[in-house]
Amino acid sequence: MPGRVWFTAAPLLVSYSGILAVGSHWFGPDTAVIDMPVWPLVIFLCAAGGSYLCLCVVLLRTAEPVPSGSVVVLIAAAGLFARLVLFASEPTIEIDYLRYLWDGGVTAAGFNPYQTAPDNILKLPIEHALQQLAKEAGPIFTSIGHAQLTTIYPPLAQAAFALAHWIQPWSLEAWRFVILIFDIATFILLLRLLHVLAAPLTWSAIYWWNPLVLKELFNSAHMDVLITPFILLALLAAYRSKPLLATVAICAAAGIKVWPVILLPLVWRQIFPEPRKLALTIAAAIVCIGLLALPYWFAGLERDAGIIAYSSSWRISAPLYGLIEIAIAAATPDVWPAPLVARLLVGLLVVGLVLFMICRQSFNQQDLLPGVIAIVAAIIFLSPAVYPWYVTWLLPLLALRPQFPLLLLTATAPLYYTRFYYGARETYEIFELYIVWCLWVPVWIFCMWQWLRPQSGAWLNTQQR
Repeated sequence: MPGRVWFTAAPLLVSYSGILAVGSHWFGPDTAVIDMPVWPLVIFLCAAGGSYLCLCVVLLRTAEPVPSGSVVVLIAAAGLFARLVLFASEPTIEIDYLRYLWDGGVTAAGFNPYQTAPDNILKLPIEHALQQLAKEAGPIFTSIGHAQLTTIYPPLAQAAFALAHWIQPWSLEAWRFVILIFDIATFILLLRLLHVLAAPLTWSAIYWWNPLVLKELFNSAHMDVLITPFILLALLAAYRSKPLLATVAICAAAGIKVWPVILLPLVWRQIFPEPRKLALTIAAAIVCIGLLALPYWFAGLERDAGIIAYSSSWRISAPLYGLIEIAIAAATPDVWPAPLVARLLVGLLVVGLVLFMICRQSFNQQDLLPGVIAIVAAIIFLSPAVYPWYVTWLLPLLALRPQFPLLLLTATAPLYYTRFYYGARETYEIFELYIVWCLWVPVWIFCMWQWLRPQSGAWLNTQQR
């Protein structure tokens, strides 16, 4: 790629972060949602995503396997600076970070975060330590979303929240610093994997310069980046024929978000012919998962357990799942609860995809990365609840094996935020009936086109890599 393209794109990336940081203050906590400029924000984010896709097209058509060191340094420096700029931003609309800060305080104080929902803390005796902690947290405690539920975040995520609290109590900047550490680890592992795969190191910009990553991780401060270093480490270990390390890394990722546990059979596939090694690795996974389950065991899964509520009733921005639920309701009226059956069916579809992959005799190391991408994409496509920050699960993988239809989510996922615009005006059905389809249909069409015509990816010059 001509150097002038890089040196033009880098300032644009930093400018994007600067504009987002300045504009984010129109979304402060004292501003009612109905008064927030939601549509201008969405248009800006979608336009940034479209510009990013243009950069990806140029990058994938011209990148050389061995770029100059100055280009890689520019990619790293511009992406890092764009992240630091967003430390000065106000989280736009989303308030999930408040739960992280609260959980971090609870965990750091030695309490089980799965034990007591925030609403129930107010019912404790005034002298109780959690009551005192709530007073110390102030508006962080009083503004927590879904306060009637206990936390949904697994134990290793709680450890990261507690680390941020240890650095500086109740501090969004401290939490963003923890995010930055994990994100830098992601970038370093990404470079290492690109080297192992003999892919251009400049492909790291597909992740490191992605505007959706900047928005969701460093403006909205979502915690999903915590899983990516562990998934990349698992891939690196699998490529180096270290299944035990890959297993532990995936279990660590499952200690942050539960879904990575489905990836375990893929990293075990290479040791299927070695029963003793396979048994040892599976035993290690059982021990790791058992340890991660202990906090839930001690707390008990009551009706106010966040993980139960999320897995059984959460549904948003998921039209494909909605169609499945409608079809089940029509096929078995008043026989089975459609939401439960739909969730079980979705789970079986994902498990079936995994079994299909690992049962092929031709499966080898070269199939590992495409398999992981397909499974993660299936989880996102079929999930009952899909948020823009879930797309960040895919983006590091797409930097290793670019798939333009999936990268398209960078430009369409911000349409999710229009739900706040219509919800504040009591016209939420416009989002459900129209906008959500605009988010997903282009992605589905491009995915189907590439699946039916695999040679269509050649125009990006990625088929031979």
